[in-house]
Parts: sequence; C-alpha cells; structure tokens
Amino acid sequence: MREMRLAAGFSQRELARRASTSQPAIARYERGVSAPSWETLQRLAAACGRRLGIDVEIAPDPHDVELARSLLGLTPLERLHSLTGYARLRELTADRLST
Repeated sequence: MREMRLAAGFSQRELARRASTSQPAIARYERGVSAPSWETLQRLAAACGRRLGIDVEIAPDPHDVELARSLLGLTPLERLHSLTGYARLRELTADRLST
C-alpha cells in the first residue's frame, strides 16, 4: 500500500482524504497492524489511480512435484519399470475398491 501511495505522490493524509478514511487508518494499514477490507483496499487503490484484481493460477500438488523429481533422477529404463509397478498397484487398488 505504501508503494502504491508513494507512486501516486500522496502523503498518508492526502490518500486518506481522497479515499474517505483517516490518516491513522492508512498508517495502520502500511505498518501491517490492521488489514483493510477488500472494499476499502479497492477504494484506496482507486484514489491512487489504480485498479485491483485477483489472479488465480493452478498450483501443482506437492506430491506430484516430488514424484516428478524422483522420476527424473532415474534412467529411462528405471522410469519404465517404476511406471509398470505403478500400473499394477492401480489395478490392485481398483480391484479392491470394486469388491
């Protein structure tokens, strides 16, 4: 928030005036003592000539990442053997779940 305010060239008091809040509230937000609501944050950003957005991206499953790392440490033949073993494990699990 501080960087956004400074980039706009505002003092805490000026940002507070433009965003219809108080200077002490701005100070608390910037120190991390208090967190503004989403609506307040949008209002503060708009007062600085900014617009907020949310970006969502898929995060890989840590288990998949670890499996990929371990497989990359194997030779191609070792990978093939491990995948064959994995396929057999899946078959056994599917058989047990279907009974």
